Amino acid sequence: MHDILISGGLVFDGSGSAGVAADVAIKDGRIAAIDSPIKAPAEKIIDAAGLAVAPGFIDIKTHSDFTLPINPKAESKVRQGVTTEIIGHCGFSVAPALAGKVELLRDYLSPSAPWTPFRELSFPDYLDTFPKTSVNAGMLVGHNTLRLMVMGMADRAPTKPELDTMIELMEQGLRAGALGMSSGLFTPPGSYARPDEMVAFGHVLKRYNAGYFTHMRDESDKVIDAVQEAIDIAETCGIHVEIVHFKCSGTNNWGKAATALDMIANAKARGVGVDCDAYPYAAGSNPLKNLLPAMVQSGGVPAMLERLKLPETREKIRADIERDGLNNWGRIPSWDCVQISISPHLPQFAGRTILSLATERGQKPDRHAV
Repeated sequence: MHDILISGGLVFDGSGSAGVAADVAIKDGRIAAIDSPIKAPAEKIIDAAGLAVAPGFIDIKTHSDFTLPINPKAESKVRQGVTTEIIGHCGFSVAPALAGKVELLRDYLSPSAPWTPFRELSFPDYLDTFPKTSVNAGMLVGHNTLRLMVMGMADRAPTKPELDTMIELMEQGLRAGALGMSSGLFTPPGSYARPDEMVAFGHVLKRYNAGYFTHMRDESDKVIDAVQEAIDIAETCGIHVEIVHFKCSGTNNWGKAATALDMIANAKARGVGVDCDAYPYAAGSNPLKNLLPAMVQSGGVPAMLERLKLPETREKIRADIERDGLNNWGRIPSWDCVQISISPHLPQFAGRTILSLATERGQKPDRHAV
């Protein structure tokens, strides 16, 4: 007797093949049979007529490393059929957090997850102490985090000792079970890394048969160049590169997706390991500071705030936005498109848009972003 019989559903096996009408029998937590029909009795029968029966979905790009520790049941994902999440993306991982650098990492990541209790933590210890969750979690070592730990927010290439230290920290994670490295080349300090630095990491990833997941250097005006950089790293290093949440951002870049997807398809046709994924919705999320030109962010948040006090800095920001649109986002239809989702110190602003706040104050947002 089977434990469970899922009867009458349209079964998708995950291979990409069309679904077939079949029954699925489960015994001792494993699939025991797939047939049409299955006549053996079962303790529980689930009528799946009119429904799809599929393997658990892999959510290949999430930031649930910020939420799984406080909500290990992950009900929202389970209800969507997600059974595996890949976390630590965009160069943002909560480990390693080295002695004396915890506050630096907290300042950097807390805008995205103000509830996260940062502490001194090696990547192996991070994996060992991650709570049991209802979904499987595959971890990535964040390149931005590595740079913060070794170089802070320095806008320059690493010295050889600095690069060696970052690589050793990454290898500690890979040896402990990390699936690969993620990068966030769109924002400091990841944006300060040049392609040769990423190739150096790529060669190490190759030795571990690990993957490279990249939030590309640009998703707006230079998105085609950024796709080419990702393909070049995959080809040069012989590794698999996942371009995460692929998009062509900004009204001035709509229509470039076909060219970018053709580039990826052509690379795959010649044997290059490169793929992409995309959001199932037309929105993105980032700390508001990342809308500002990269030069404003050099040296970290305290230095950025000091720069913003200077009239000449604000004038340069206006000029840069007039020329390029929002940093890495391109031109937007209006400031009503920029919505505040988390505001710990001013919670009354959560859910409000920049346009609505400006209108309420009798101010006009800079029109040059549109």
